[in-house]
Amino acid sequence: MIIFILKATISLAICYAFYRLLLVKESMYTFNRFYLIFAICFSLIVPFLPTPFDISIKDNFFPEKPLLASEQYLENNAEPVPSQTLLVKAQDIAEQANLQTEKQFNWTNFFVGIYLFGFSCFLLRFIFQLKQLISLVGKNPNIKKTECIYVLLEQKTLPFTFLNFLFLNKEAYQNKMIEDEIIYHELVHIRQKHTWDILLVELMKIVFWFNPLFFIYKNAIQLNHEFLADQAVNSKFQNKTAYQWLLFHKVAGQESPLSISSPFNFSSTKSRLVMMGKSSSALKIKALQSFSIVLVGFLMISLSSSKPLGVMKISSIKDYEDLLSQGFREDNPYHLELEKLDLPSLRKAYMALDEKEKYKVTEFPFFDEKTFEKLVELQKAHPEIKTKISYENPAEKKVIKPEIYEEWKNTANITLIINEEQKAIEALNDYNADNFAMFIVRETEEDGFLRKDAFDVILMTNEYYHGKYHESRKKIHLIESQHPNGDIVKVFYSMKHTFLREGKITKVYPRNYEASILHHLKTLNPATLDINKHISMNYESNKSISISIVAADKSYITVMKLPSI
Repeated sequence: MIIFILKATISLAICYAFYRLLLVKESMYTFNRFYLIFAICFSLIVPFLPTPFDISIKDNFFPEKPLLASEQYLENNAEPVPSQTLLVKAQDIAEQANLQTEKQFNWTNFFVGIYLFGFSCFLLRFIFQLKQLISLVGKNPNIKKTECIYVLLEQKTLPFTFLNFLFLNKEAYQNKMIEDEIIYHELVHIRQKHTWDILLVELMKIVFWFNPLFFIYKNAIQLNHEFLADQAVNSKFQNKTAYQWLLFHKVAGQESPLSISSPFNFSSTKSRLVMMGKSSSALKIKALQSFSIVLVGFLMISLSSSKPLGVMKISSIKDYEDLLSQGFREDNPYHLELEKLDLPSLRKAYMALDEKEKYKVTEFPFFDEKTFEKLVELQKAHPEIKTKISYENPAEKKVIKPEIYEEWKNTANITLIINEEQKAIEALNDYNADNFAMFIVRETEEDGFLRKDAFDVILMTNEYYHGKYHESRKKIHLIESQHPNGDIVKVFYSMKHTFLREGKITKVYPRNYEASILHHLKTLNPATLDINKHISMNYESNKSISISIVAADKSYITVMKLPSI
């Protein structure tokens, strides 16, 4: 989104600069009207437009592969590998019992809140002005004419238009005090449908209220409308001098305060008088129009995507996944070896993703500047330190025996849950036993006097299982480094935000968590520790991480708490 806004703003600024420096000085008002509206629309879509040719060179750096390692593995193996057993000691959980939650300020929500506040203010302002115009039409006398509807107002005001309504002071109209040139000027606004230009830019101001360029564009569009109307008046009445004197006499008039209307505007009288005396040669007009086309082509090449939007999105995700898949072991797509990764290219591919895409791809949260620096250092420590990242395996499939399935159908005290939704027991009639990939049977109430056992039966269909475990985002479970003496230092990454307190899971957010993990995996040398004398260090819970050290001969396992960096 930020890239889109930046590109659109650059395009708007360049287009307006070209207009201000060259086009506005020439009597080519119809073209200028088209140019300003086109500049707004073009700038909003240019980030998504494909160029006539592909100027991207990333395909040369990111080789494409037909399938990810995990996809190949799952195709060649009918059953996924069994679930890993979590080797979390009770003492590790106990040591986390005093952790406290550290609240972090959510900047995303803050800026979204500011945007919505501004959006609401400008939207309400627009609705209020629209309602005022509708009220003026409904509460005041209307006179229907061939080209428009006159709305006669009691208050003293200069004429102004909105859509096909021409608002006039009632007394001045009845006493024929409004000059024909002024009436004709306003009728030009109606005939050429200038209101629609203003409504377009007003809507852009609501959506992009934080961008001052839309306010500048609106002023330019309205001024050009005046040039068009003045040109039509002079062509009709053929008395430029008289019309200029008329403008001078009307300068002090009271204009409409409604910004979405087209008033008989005299605030820019000087510019209008200057433009009435100008004429541009046909050759100069053609040259400027040609330069405008060249400018559009330049902006398209410079600011547009090199591929269509859909292709670009798919390609950026695929680039990232392909690069990450290079680190997975061929015999196990859930174990990643750090030394195999092209880290700079992987980071570049990740940064090309938008925020939504980052939450869909395989988890690898090591790309902020500090963490990435530690990651590169750990990779360079190979082969002295061998680093492996393990991802959560899919749950193991289970087969339901047909006789058990039939018994469930005939059991009254069963609470049935299919695909995480509670169903009536009769729903089993819509399936067969082999339609399910997993089942869990849990006793909820023991039998007693005049009471039978009660059970929860939790089932998962094959399709739901595949979507939940194979198509969903792969998440990191364990990060470990093996040292030359065979000792292993490991961190259960999946536990980073959880600990047990009084039987309840509580959330915590350790500071610089990923950077701290990588730092300690590289610097902590188990061979230098006296495990028997070691006493776990105590740190503030939200500023420390848990590190497990497993001896090469499995003679000991200890859990340390080390500070976040």
